Amino acid sequence: MKASRSILIIDDEPEHCLVVSQALQSGGYLAEVANDGPRAIALCQQKRYDLYLLDIRMLPLDGIQVLQEIRSLHPEAQIIMLSALADVDVAVKCMKLGAYDFLSKPINFDELRITVANAMKSMQLQQEVKSLRSQINIQRSTDQLLGESAKMQELFHTVEQVARHDITVMIRGESGTGKELTARALHANSGRAHKPFMSVDCATLPEALVESELFGYERGAFTGAHSRKTGRFEQAGEGTLFLDEIGNLATAVQVKLLRVLQERRFTRLGGKEELPFKATVVTATNLNLERAIHEGRFREDLYYRLNEFVIHLPPLRERREDIPLLAKNFLDGFNRKFEKNVGDISPEVISLFMAYHWPGNVREIKNVIKRAVLLADDVIETTHLPDQHFSGHMSGLGAKDTVPATTPCAAGALKEIVRQEVSSLESRVIRQTLEACRWNRSLAAKQLEIDYKTLYNKMKEYHIG
Repeated sequence: MKASRSILIIDDEPEHCLVVSQALQSGGYLAEVANDGPRAIALCQQKRYDLYLLDIRMLPLDGIQVLQEIRSLHPEAQIIMLSALADVDVAVKCMKLGAYDFLSKPINFDELRITVANAMKSMQLQQEVKSLRSQINIQRSTDQLLGESAKMQELFHTVEQVARHDITVMIRGESGTGKELTARALHANSGRAHKPFMSVDCATLPEALVESELFGYERGAFTGAHSRKTGRFEQAGEGTLFLDEIGNLATAVQVKLLRVLQERRFTRLGGKEELPFKATVVTATNLNLERAIHEGRFREDLYYRLNEFVIHLPPLRERREDIPLLAKNFLDGFNRKFEKNVGDISPEVISLFMAYHWPGNVREIKNVIKRAVLLADDVIETTHLPDQHFSGHMSGLGAKDTVPATTPCAAGALKEIVRQEVSSLESRVIRQTLEACRWNRSLAAKQLEIDYKTLYNKMKEYHIG
């Protein structure tokens, strides 16, 4: 048995603790003792033990209260409960709260050694499963970020270079371009790859819950806070904290986030103890943050703190040569998921894909292929595509979208033409979607796969409605 395996014995009977610790030490474990609940919790805040032996009958905190605190601090902790009373209801309650096993006093030391060994094996298996899942997630994150175009090769090179350094990265791009995949690729290529990757969608968190979700809270911090809860900043550990749609963060929370990034410390709601923040921060947004700063919706000092290195993701319409590769990749993936054997995509469908503008970017083509795989038997044909989806949103290769012969061809003018065409198309798509949804903004935002606030800002920008 590895001598590094540490056990904390929590019991208010010093003589019992001494006997148990000697038995465990003779088995090669490191054993420490806490003779009451508050002392045990204080030790757990300073150190993570491999296993806890916890007596139920204690004062001033009983074993169930201490169990809840330990599980809050260390959710994966292995805890064996001890009691002189064979109370089945109490044992069941402990198991439901996350205890590994329940032993009766006086302790049978052969039973104790077997139970501890099994608990250690269980912990090791959990760690191995977690590691395997992490490896799978890392592999998926880099596999799904696909592209052979020059823009994507440049992106891959940038991710590889930036991931080597502890630097705050901001990922900017339209909805559906793969901002979270890029963040995961940064994490997977960094020295933190085997540490946690914690993702937070700032657009979906209710404003009243943002602080408690990010920073956690102490028991009694507010009504309903019955026990301590760790927040995303704490859960990220020494890994990566990904704040998606950072532009939607409430101003009051922006102030606290800036302070955490500057001081690298934070405090749980209702708490006094400052905790270290060691994770690397990656943020993403599809909003115009410069405009948000001008309108007073985003703090300029936070913007410059987050803006250490910016990665711009190209929309799918700017890397059309990647469309066949993406379509085939999604075809293979959904064949496996739905246990189907759709063999190919017809040339007519590929031509249609190449001509389409893809306002929803990679996410949109993924959803189109998903639907087509469900409907097709052998080959994806145009009949398997949503007619209303493509008929109203075509651009790029049609004669109606060609640039007039009188248009200047200078590089600067071409860039402006592209910008105007993109804005015109985006405005038209939003208007058509709103009309199709009878001006139900929530439904339209869902159809466009953007959040409500982004739709509102776009409508304001294009003077729609």
